[in-house]
Amino acid sequence: MRATSMPVRVNLILLSVSLITVALCAFSNLANAAALYKWIDGDGQIRYSDRLPADQSKKKHQQLNPQGVVLNTREAAKSEAELATEAAAKLKLEEEQAAQARLDKLQYQKDQVLLMTFSNENELDLARNDRIEVLDSVIQLINKSLMTTQKTLQQLQTSAEENYLSKGNEVPGGLAQKIEHFSRKLEIRNAQLDSKMMEKNKINEQYETDLARYRLLKAEAD
Repeated sequence: MRATSMPVRVNLILLSVSLITVALCAFSNLANAAALYKWIDGDGQIRYSDRLPADQSKKKHQQLNPQGVVLNTREAAKSEAELATEAAAKLKLEEEQAAQARLDKLQYQKDQVLLMTFSNENELDLARNDRIEVLDSVIQLINKSLMTTQKTLQQLQTSAEENYLSKGNEVPGGLAQKIEHFSRKLEIRNAQLDSKMMEKNKINEQYETDLARYRLLKAEAD
C-alpha cells in the first residue's frame, strides 16, 4: 500500500479543523438562539419567549435549555413589606439567641457555684436543713406572737361588747384605738407567717432543683 501523499494529508487535516470549527460555531449559535424564558403572566397563563419582557424581570421566571430543562430560576423580588417582615424575624431570632446565650451563661455560673460549694449530696441536705431550722424558729416566734395578739384582741373586743355595745353605748376612743391597733397587728403577723411559709416552700423547691442538677452534673463528669 502506498503512503498517503503530503498534500492529501494536509487537506485532510484542514478539512477536520474546518469541520470542528463549524460544529463549535453551530453549537454556540444553537445555544444562544435556543435560550428560552418561561413565566406566568398576570392572567395565570404560562408564557415562553426568547426574550424576557421588561416588566417580568423582577418577577419569578425561569431560563430553559433547548431540551426544556430549567437552567436557573429567579424568584420574584420581595416587596418592602416582605423585606420588613424578614428583618423583624431576623431581629427577633437574634434577640432570642442572645437571651438564650445569657441564660446558658447564667446556668453555667450557677453550676460552677453548686459544684464548688458542695462535695456530695449530704452537704446539700445539711444546707437545706439548716435554712429550714432557722426559718422554723422564726415561724414559731410569729405563731406565739399571733396567739398573744389574738388573745389580747379577743379580750378587748369582749370588754367593748359587754361594757358598751350591749348597753347601746359607744366604745370609748382609747379602747377603740387599742382594738384597731391589735387588729392591724394581727393582720401583719398573719402576713408575716404567710411570707415565711412561702419562703420555706421555696427553699424545699430550690433544694429539689439543686439536687437534680447536682446529680446530672456529677453524672456528666463521671
